[in-house]
Parts: sequence; structure tokens; C-alpha cells
Amino acid sequence: MIVARVPDGLRVITQTAHQEQCRRIMSAWGNDGFARPLPWEPVVAAAGVHDEGWREWEQHPGVDGEGHPRGFTDMPPAGHCAIHARSAAAARDEGPRVGLLVGMHVTGLTMRRLGLDGPMPALDGRHDAIRALVRDEAGHAGVLRAAVGEGPHLAAWAWAGYRLLQAVDVLSLYLTWTGLGSGSTWTLPRVPRCEGDETGADLRVGPAGEFACSVSPWPFGPDAVPAAVECRIIDDRPYADAAELGAALDAAPVERVPMEVVAA
Repeated sequence: MIVARVPDGLRVITQTAHQEQCRRIMSAWGNDGFARPLPWEPVVAAAGVHDEGWREWEQHPGVDGEGHPRGFTDMPPAGHCAIHARSAAAARDEGPRVGLLVGMHVTGLTMRRLGLDGPMPALDGRHDAIRALVRDEAGHAGVLRAAVGEGPHLAAWAWAGYRLLQAVDVLSLYLTWTGLGSGSTWTLPRVPRCEGDETGADLRVGPAGEFACSVSPWPFGPDAVPAAVECRIIDDRPYADAAELGAALDAAPVERVPMEVVAA
């Protein structure tokens, strides 16, 4: 879950609502300065399934040691890795290219986003669950690449598609988590302008209203991208246990926040 403090309490957005927001944002991607990698449909599909492994957990979300709702960053490695593995498995069911991109995504979550956030750490000494996830996803990637057809085009396509998935994922988190609410500015690093663009462009994301953020340089087709997302608002207080939190979430009506991405 993505948990953010708002004036009315805690705004809770499920990871599956977040991934649907990502899918709609990704669908609008592309213009004269930012070409879509082809084929394009698997990139959009990957955005819409990259957190599918959270769906089961979010049916019965937990609380931390102080009774606060447990957000997506507040879980032990074994729990995180099990969820990531389910996300990757769900993506493989959507096709080898979708599975390849989401497999890279879940691996990157434990490996500094495959170098986008700095040099990748060595696996030696990491938690057993992390080493197992990285090892297993490498095996799946080999099978998926063979199914599509190994070669330089697939490698360029996958690296571009992966970086686009990272950009849209972080852009959604800016809107729904800590970025927009704090009025801060974030950077989406090395966003590819086309396949083979290794350097990419750093996109600046900043506030543009209560529910809107701006992006520069502008990578989308339309002048503005609707990014509404479903949420629930619950009291900002400790909860006795997961059952009490679940009851509060069940009692809270689903609201639709009219978020938007606009050109700077």
C-alpha cells in the first residue's frame, strides 16, 4: 500500500490502483522528442501488471510494531521478495516481453534499479531472499529472451522499456506518495528518448497544483495526462492489529482523486 498523510487522515492507495495509474500514464507516452520502443503494447502491459504480486497481500494488509498501516517500503526482505516474485510470475502470464520487463523491474528493486540509482551492489552478503530472487529472475529472463529471440534489438528494446517503466513508476509515486504533498522536486534519471539512447534525459517533476505535477522536458503526446487514482481515507492513528485496520479500510468509501500530469 501507498500510505500518505493528508489533511483528512491517511490516504491509502493500493499497489494495484497505482499500477493502473501507471498503465494510463504510460499509454500517453511518446512524442517527437521521446519515441516509443517497438513493440509498444508490452511496455504498456508491463506498467499495468508490475505490482500485481501485491494484490493478495492487500486483501489483508498488516500494521507495524506501533500499529501504523504497513506501507510498501515497510516490509522485511523476505516478504518483499515473495511479493516481487508473484508480480514477475503474473507478468510472464501476459507474454514473454511483459515478463522480461517486469522481471527486470523486480530485480532492480533490490539492485539500485539496475544502475539507475548508482552502481549495483554485490550479491555477496545480501539477504538470502534477495539472492534467491535475483538468481531466479535471471533464470526466467534467459528463457524469456530465448522465446522472443536473442539479439541486439531485444537488448536495446528491453533496456529502453525498463527505464520507461521506472520513470512512470516513480512519477506515479511522486503524485501519490511523498513528492507532491511535500512540494518537492524529483528527477527521473536517464529516461530514453529512443531505443539505444544510453544517456537518456533527466526529467524534472514538480508541483503544479493540489493534485497535479509538471514534467520537463515533456515526454507525452497530449498536453496534459489524466491520472486519477482510487483511494480510501482512514483515521491517522495506531490500529490494534491487522483486523482493526482491515475493518477501517472496509468501512471507508472508495474515492477517486483527480490527479493530472501537465507540461511545465
